[in-house]
Amino acid sequence: LKAEGATALAGALGRMEKMTQLDLSYNDLAVEGAAAVAGALGRMNKLTQLDLSRNYLKAEGATALAGALGRMDNLTQLNISWNELKAEGATALAGALGRMEKMTQLDLSYNDLAVEGAAAVAGALGRMNKLTQLDLSYNGLKAEGATALAGALGRMEKMTQLDLSFNVLSDGEAFAPL
Repeated sequence: LKAEGATALAGALGRMEKMTQLDLSYNDLAVEGAAAVAGALGRMNKLTQLDLSRNYLKAEGATALAGALGRMDNLTQLNISWNELKAEGATALAGALGRMEKMTQLDLSYNDLAVEGAAAVAGALGRMNKLTQLDLSYNGLKAEGATALAGALGRMEKMTQLDLSFNVLSDGEAFAPL
């Protein structure tokens, strides 16, 4: 789709108020496409599943989407992996994520969130008490990020699947493949 296609579709998507599942993955939306789609998402309040993975949203795209995502009260599954969000993007999304009380599955993998991003996500996780699946793999969280997440994760009684792989959670050196 890229940004041009997302802009063209945004008006139509915004009129699909009964839609419950939307997959926009692998579309290279980038920042401009995210901004166009954000307006439509804000009107799609019945949406329960949203996949925005692999769209190169970056922090600016996350910022553009945050307001709309925060109004999506019925969202139970969100995949926003592989978007190069970094800590700034995680911080932009944290407030919205914290308002998603029905969320059961959240995928933020492959976003290079780092320690600061982990701290931002931890604040949101404290309010996501229905979360059963969380993927934060490949984010460079390190030991400090794990520490930031630990308190929130310890209160998540419904969690059944947690992926923190490839984050170098120890103070030692990263594993180097043979």
